[in-house]
Amino acid sequence: QGERTGTSMGDPTALFAEAVRAVVHRWTALNLAVHNDWGCGQSSEKRDQMIAEICSGFQAKKNVDPSEVEEFLDNFLISQFNTDADDESPYEVSHLICRLHTLIHQGDIATAQGLLSSPVASLDKCVAEAGAESDLDGDSSGDDDGEELDMVQEEKEPEVVNFTAEQQ
Repeated sequence: QGERTGTSMGDPTALFAEAVRAVVHRWTALNLAVHNDWGCGQSSEKRDQMIAEICSGFQAKKNVDPSEVEEFLDNFLISQFNTDADDESPYEVSHLICRLHTLIHQGDIATAQGLLSSPVASLDKCVAEAGAESDLDGDSSGDDDGEELDMVQEEKEPEVVNFTAEQQ
């Protein structure tokens, strides 16, 4: 089991906020939306808003169900980025965030850090299928014609999130 630091542990709320930021910044679907500015000129700010709202949701409610987080993530992507992540990533992200919340509040910082040490996908390898047209150019009538992006991901070296001694 991971390292437990008991009463000497840093502020769990601050640790959790760092963990949420790390998870959100690793989320490929959201990174594509931010990178391609699907947030209409405020994509980075909207991502920061998402992080803040997730953190405040966990502060306001003692037990947050992953399905509530998943619904929030889905709705936020649709309303703020006009993006529907049909790759099940909101499910995965919501469960990871809830798991991190539990671990951090139990003082299991080492296990939480282990969960955050996964490689970050490169957006450079996300390409459209040959012959597929994109709605990004604004020419589409908005109808879903069934064409999807083929996400190809290349792993990079893991980006490790380390909490400082004071935080642990």
